[in-house]
Amino acid sequence: MAINPLATYTEVLRLPGAFAFTTAGFFARLPLATVGLGLILFISNDTGSYAFAGFLQALFAITSAVMALYSSRLADRLGQRALLITLPFIYTFALILFVYAVNANWSRLIQSGLVIIAGAAFPSFGSFVRARWAFATRSNPTLLRPAFALESILDELIFTIGPLLAVSLAFNIGLPAPIIFGGVLTLLGALALATLRGSAPPPEPTRASTQKQKSAFRYEGVIRLVAATTGIGILFGSFDVAVVAFTANKGTPELAGLTLSLWAFGSMIGGILFGSRHLHMPLHKQLLFTSLGMTIIALPIPFLNATPILILVAFLSGFAIAPTLISAFSLSERLVPSNLLTEGLTWANSGLALGFAFGASFSGYLVDQLGIAWAFTLGVAGAGLTLVISIISQEQWQNGSAGRPLPAPAAALNPDPIPGPGPGGFTDDPDLH
Repeated sequence: MAINPLATYTEVLRLPGAFAFTTAGFFARLPLATVGLGLILFISNDTGSYAFAGFLQALFAITSAVMALYSSRLADRLGQRALLITLPFIYTFALILFVYAVNANWSRLIQSGLVIIAGAAFPSFGSFVRARWAFATRSNPTLLRPAFALESILDELIFTIGPLLAVSLAFNIGLPAPIIFGGVLTLLGALALATLRGSAPPPEPTRASTQKQKSAFRYEGVIRLVAATTGIGILFGSFDVAVVAFTANKGTPELAGLTLSLWAFGSMIGGILFGSRHLHMPLHKQLLFTSLGMTIIALPIPFLNATPILILVAFLSGFAIAPTLISAFSLSERLVPSNLLTEGLTWANSGLALGFAFGASFSGYLVDQLGIAWAFTLGVAGAGLTLVISIISQEQWQNGSAGRPLPAPAAALNPDPIPGPGPGGFTDDPDLH
């Protein structure tokens, strides 16, 4: 166990190319927090409908989740660079055209179509960067867990900075500003990541073209892991919409960004502490206990009636979020072979996105029809879903991860498209510590 939690992350950032691709990936996906919240702020203020705002955010999340599965498989086979220099241009153009469509009062069908195009063209930056980490740690597989933990922490930092930035841009420059800013920043970050060829896992087009690849989704335990991350996504999506509606109802809409930021900040702290430690516990059990904590802490949120109390409870509940995500992504790495690592990670990420889509869209409907408390209740139900899936999947996840080989020695790296450690790069076996 690390005495200084930050020392572990300093060690992984010293790996060749790690700081550069982590920084580029951070800025490329920072707009996840500005565009999503920007859509809610822009559309709810323009139309007065949280249902339509949530619907558009759901469309974006669903299409990005579905298309990310295809783009991640292409990245495994063809390499990341081609996707990073094409898709972001489409994404940015679609977002700018969407803003124009709303201001010009084009039909909602056209607006929805542009959001679908933007979502479909958004690369799975999180999976791309995690695949680079697997490649970077191939000579020292024990660093893969803290590397993935670092990415989860950066995800939380994104959702700490993003909401504050989105609210500031929306109310000081203009409601469409977070969306346009997000499109441009993603494009710049993606192009920067594309230039970093040395850190990208090399493709194997010959193997991919001559041998039919089994989908990562078919490996034991992956389906249930996707279901578990879907529950986390439901919590995320419903909480975003519910917080915006709650603070607007209390006459303090500017506090929505602060509430969401402190929620993410609490998660970031939890992730730093959790990710820096090598726990003597199998990953499937880690996910069980972290999801239990996430559910218990979220239970009182629907019953709150004051913004300061909501801010405090949101901050405290965030402590369990990143540990749950770290456990889920770590487990996904153990359930699939290393030549399907990007796709396997994307399936887990797609579960998050699909859950987010459902949470955002249905919570918007609940806010309009039944009240804000019901939207918060939906989020608690999402956390509960993750817990239930974790309880009933323990044996399957144990079997699925046990079937993957432990890390190979540095001198005997496997020849898969991502030539890093064999699946199971996380040494969660107590005998290995």
